[in-house]
Amino acid sequence: MREAAELRRIGGEAVSDIGLGSWAVRDPKSFVETLVKAFEMGINLVDTAEMYRTEPLVREAMEIYGSKEIFVTTKLYPWNVRHDCERALRRQVERLGKVPDLTLVHWPEDIATEVRELEKMVDKGLTRMIGVSNVTKEQLEVALHATKKHEIVAVQNKYSPTFTATEELFPTLEEKGIALQAHTPLDRGRALELDWVRRKAEELGAPPAAIVIAWLLSRSPVVIPIPKTERVEHLMELLEGTKIKL
Repeated sequence: MREAAELRRIGGEAVSDIGLGSWAVRDPKSFVETLVKAFEMGINLVDTAEMYRTEPLVREAMEIYGSKEIFVTTKLYPWNVRHDCERALRRQVERLGKVPDLTLVHWPEDIATEVRELEKMVDKGLTRMIGVSNVTKEQLEVALHATKKHEIVAVQNKYSPTFTATEELFPTLEEKGIALQAHTPLDRGRALELDWVRRKAEELGAPPAAIVIAWLLSRSPVVIPIPKTERVEHLMELLEGTKIKL
């Protein structure tokens, strides 16, 4: 296992400084192998969703690794949260082989109703924590005021050097200790082409992907990048970014 860099926190629990996403997996076998390697290297955070249909791959990787002590985030369609949240989450538990550590409403529509439904699922033991994803500042405020018993512990939004609008949430997230799971952090490769990223990579002799990860981690202690990779070589580039201080 690599020496842990500075850990981040979700709901008061320590997690690795980066996690791995699982959207649009093209090679399931390679993805599982890479995920197992990530676990071995100290990454203990992985993201999935109803929409992704990758829960069985996450489960397989945990079984090969030999532990389910991995922090798993999942996301539910907003209409399932509103109309049949318990059934939707029971399907997730079955596919994952464990209760999700964190469940988010994916692209919320009626966010106040949706987070209240997720609160009920904590009481039923079908998720340990709750949060929201792809939200505006206004939606986040509504969600925070809507909860009655269980706090919003994480927001999952796109955040990258090429997409910085999410920074408007930072004051609220930092004040309340809410984690930001930064999805699409490399912006499908576009962030790697930025002039300053390429210059810094050349200066430090590091891969551009490592520079982007280092930049994200430097922006705020609440930021946890969750890039997706299906290659061990790319995984190692991402991990290199956790050792670079910008």
